[in-house]
Amino acid sequence: MPMLFGTVIQSVPDQKKDLYVKSVQRTVIWMGKKEESVETCLNATLTNEKEVDAHPIRAMKFSVSPIVHVAVQCKVASDLPKLVEGLKRLAKSDPMVVCTIEESGEHFIAGAGELHLEICLKDLQEDFMGGAEIIQSDPIVSFCETVLEKSFRTVMSKSPNKHNRLYMEARPMEDGLAEAIDEGRVGPRDDPKNRAKILSEEFGWDKDLAK
Repeated sequence: MPMLFGTVIQSVPDQKKDLYVKSVQRTVIWMGKKEESVETCLNATLTNEKEVDAHPIRAMKFSVSPIVHVAVQCKVASDLPKLVEGLKRLAKSDPMVVCTIEESGEHFIAGAGELHLEICLKDLQEDFMGGAEIIQSDPIVSFCETVLEKSFRTVMSKSPNKHNRLYMEARPMEDGLAEAIDEGRVGPRDDPKNRAKILSEEFGWDKDLAK
């Protein structure tokens, strides 16, 4: 197998974080969390070192979301640095896992299901924390629901000061709107005029309502 010299290894596209120039001495195939050495490499991307648009690894898109959460904490308080570092390594090893820290200081791990979380917690404790013991909460699933058709009636409520009446009805979002929200094109913190323009021109919303 020929050796490639001066290869740019960049784990975060468009950033200088984790950017190295290395010599490739072997090639492997990732099988889950393990790697298997291979003698030949059938596919490769060769670019010069200054190329900015070629990325060896791109973010994966999944058909499911990490919806099952567990809170984790160290059994021994002095192992907290191991937990923090272990969560970072776990998130890097499995792109399906989401690790977060709440304002209360609690650490949460989210996975695609209970079995997935069970495997992640085992890897966290045994591989990424050196066997340090952790305590986990019961699995939590966020309550989610959707709307398939327009509600058959309009409901009314009053504002907290009892001076305003609020009329509401449920209806499905237009095709493509959920994707636009996920992509960050539409959001609650957008400029009202820009948001109203997108919602009215692309999705047929009333301009005043879209604001």
